[in-house]
Amino acid sequence: MRRPLPLLLSLLLFLIQSNKTTAQVIDSTTILFNMDTVAKNLGYPWEITYGKDDSLWITEARGYRVVRMSPNRTEAQKNIAAQQVLRIPLGGSLVTFSRSIGTWPQGGMQGLVHHPEFMTDPNKRWVYLAYVYTGTCPGSPGSPCYFRTKIVRCRFYFAADAGNPAVPAKDTLTIMDTVISNLPGSNDHNSGRMAISPLPELDGTYKLYYTIGDMGAGQFNNLSRTNYAQVLDTCEGKIMRLNTEPDGDASYGVTHDYNTWRQWIPNDNPFNHSVSAFSALKTPVYSYGHRNAQGIAWGNVNGTWRLYSSEHGDKSDDEVNNIVSGGNYGWPKVAGLGDENYSSLDAFANNDRLANLLVNYSEDTWSTTNSMQRPVFSTFNWPASSIPSSGANIYTWPTIAPSSIDFYGGNIPGWKNSLLVTSLKYGMYRLKLNSAGTFIDSSSSTNTVDTFPLLHGWRVRDVAINPVANSGVFWVVIDSTGSTSGPTGGFGGSSSATKDGGKILKLTYKTLITLPLGENPPGGPPVVRDLVQIFPNPVTDRINIHGKKELRKPLLVQIFDIHGRMLKEETSFRNDFSVDVSRLIAGTYILKLYNGYDMEVQIEKFVKK
Repeated sequence: MRRPLPLLLSLLLFLIQSNKTTAQVIDSTTILFNMDTVAKNLGYPWEITYGKDDSLWITEARGYRVVRMSPNRTEAQKNIAAQQVLRIPLGGSLVTFSRSIGTWPQGGMQGLVHHPEFMTDPNKRWVYLAYVYTGTCPGSPGSPCYFRTKIVRCRFYFAADAGNPAVPAKDTLTIMDTVISNLPGSNDHNSGRMAISPLPELDGTYKLYYTIGDMGAGQFNNLSRTNYAQVLDTCEGKIMRLNTEPDGDASYGVTHDYNTWRQWIPNDNPFNHSVSAFSALKTPVYSYGHRNAQGIAWGNVNGTWRLYSSEHGDKSDDEVNNIVSGGNYGWPKVAGLGDENYSSLDAFANNDRLANLLVNYSEDTWSTTNSMQRPVFSTFNWPASSIPSSGANIYTWPTIAPSSIDFYGGNIPGWKNSLLVTSLKYGMYRLKLNSAGTFIDSSSSTNTVDTFPLLHGWRVRDVAINPVANSGVFWVVIDSTGSTSGPTGGFGGSSSATKDGGKILKLTYKTLITLPLGENPPGGPPVVRDLVQIFPNPVTDRINIHGKKELRKPLLVQIFDIHGRMLKEETSFRNDFSVDVSRLIAGTYILKLYNGYDMEVQIEKFVKK
């Protein structure tokens, strides 16, 4: 049975389907968050993660560095360079190419993740890191780029740790082992995110999950490259599953990468190699049919852990998926939901069914016949007639370019069990999961107002979340520049300036932080109390406001929609009063309260029935 099509609201679909004109978008960032720049001058930041040591860890895609900094950094410290814990020199034995390579691989130094026992077992102070280490890319728009990627296990030494190789002693990350090497790479669709299972799996160890794209096969300079996303023997267009420590398996005595790295490939992976000579070998493949999954994260909704990914569509149909063992996610046979918009009528060149001139092709039939896992969310489900041609500007394509994903389980009102999906075009989206964690509530007719954009105007590469439930703090890394067309460093593609490029922005939710209250004027000692109560919530006609008597009058109330548009404003000299909201349409709104000093003292979210 086909699921109902998920919708991104017309308020946040930045393009109008009929003529692709741009709609005005006012995002909710400054309404909900205080925003500070806490670091700058990073070299194409790719990954930011909140480490087990309560530090922020960042990889630089082109700087080939890992840096580390305190989460307590403030705006005043933005000019202080982050602590470098690893730098891999270019043009040497570890990375064979230099900056003069011309066409850069997509990413470079990419995903990073900590072992779950990083701080509880000093013998497992392990960090896993992926990076492109070799390859060539001819200076021709008609020739594919062939790079190679590896995943390594590193050991982190605190400055005082015994065995620290740094002289003089300092916090240092050192490469220990190669988990797997010779992975395919390209200047397009390398993916390169990783996550570790939150709990030990059946064999008692943690597993490492890694996204690897289809290498841009079939488009731009990789037009002649074969798309292997549906071929189970290769790693292209897959999510891989690996051991976090070698399992001791002996060699089978055959010459194959999957034998070379056998100790790092779990014995309970879903697929064996299909060629008889290698049929005893498990492959690293966990799921397949992926185009360019640049996001992967675990989330727990009501006691069930699920693995979520975000994936780039082509001209439309970016996806959020729930990843399961052995699952087929459709690419290149199906884009998005299998809702027929990528039929034989569209202008999509990067699809093998069109290359074979098939007609009357049915995405839905293929997805059903091949037991395809349908996305839990898909953006811009435009009909085939509206899919733009390959010559159109990418910023008019109905895509958001999802660059990462993370799971939020904290206490921001209405946000618990949400997915945060960063975007290279439109900032970041919050997508609210249903109670089972299997679908996005916003695609349901009963909750069509709970998906909205943040940081519109920024090219966000990744997000990190403070794990303390009541912190309401996020950090995002902003890509250094933006590419206007084609793959990373593409032939003939130009780069454009990016708002706050190479910076780390800290977002702090306003109602979960300590705020000053009372008759103390600005600069006086703060008194911390609950400031205001609003009820009922949800509300039908009038929302009642009960403020503390210490609040200096008059009180100013403003009501905004989730896109930051102010809809009502009222002033009161009383502690208890009400505001008529009967004319508001059903949905979610933000109430802001100011005291007589014009200080913003509280923000509350409420629902109009």
